[in-house]
Amino acid sequence: MTIGWCKHVRRATIATTVVSVWIVTFIAVCAENVTSAITTRQTIPRFLRTPTNVTVHRGELAELMCHIQNLGPRMVVWRKASEENPLTLGTATFTPATEISINQVDISPGESKWNLLIKNVQPKHAGVYECQISSTGIYTHYVALNVLKSPAVRKPQLTITGTQYVNQYNDIHLVCNATGVDRAPEDVDWFFNGNRIHTSHPHWYGRIEIVKHRPLPGRSYISELIIHLSTMEDQGNYVCRSSDLNVNSMNVHILNDKETGIKIRAPGEESGMMKTEDTGKSKAAMADISLTFTLINVFMLTALT
Repeated sequence: MTIGWCKHVRRATIATTVVSVWIVTFIAVCAENVTSAITTRQTIPRFLRTPTNVTVHRGELAELMCHIQNLGPRMVVWRKASEENPLTLGTATFTPATEISINQVDISPGESKWNLLIKNVQPKHAGVYECQISSTGIYTHYVALNVLKSPAVRKPQLTITGTQYVNQYNDIHLVCNATGVDRAPEDVDWFFNGNRIHTSHPHWYGRIEIVKHRPLPGRSYISELIIHLSTMEDQGNYVCRSSDLNVNSMNVHILNDKETGIKIRAPGEESGMMKTEDTGKSKAAMADISLTFTLINVFMLTALT
């Protein structure tokens, strides 16, 4: 009876162990499959949403966008759908056409852009382009390029920005941006209340700067007017005029703190004043408490005496 019972217990133990091993093995296999599936899903490259239909005028710069996530070590290839040979392989240009180039930028660790640039675009460049990812399977992003035969109509522009309200003795800083049709203007002049500004004029001498520069070779010309230690006499109308005779203006107001009580404060200055006021109130409260304890001590000493 005892021997039979022991055999029964041993068999049950072995069966339990086998079932436990099977369960552990099953869980491990499932976990491995799930991990593999997740890893595979994370590393599959995919195209992010970008324009798939681009229209430009003849002579402009065409940019065909291709943004990719999880590219990894794979190669990006641009080609025109109607042609057999690729235009670019990675960052290298594979075509003798000098107007074609690639703009590659890593936006984040897992995201990058591979935009195809076509300078001085012509009607012959119109068509469907493919941004392909070379892998075990071919991933393709299609972009249609439409080229209008007429060139873009450009108009000269001139804008003026800067400090319209200035506290007395602070700097006035105005920026004039002039853009020409085919080229940048030759020069830009500044006027104050109808009179041309000269750095040698007694009113401006020693406290005015006029900085001129072109950001890039092209159609823009920028001129900066900087007036140090502004006075009430600097208040008025400032005009920027390009050599192409385009004009724009801005009225600058000088604020006198004593007369108006208005002051332009730097960000955070108000909070600093509130903090100083609160600190003063706290110190006054502590003084009152200290005085109260002093009176109590005097009263107790008098009573004991």
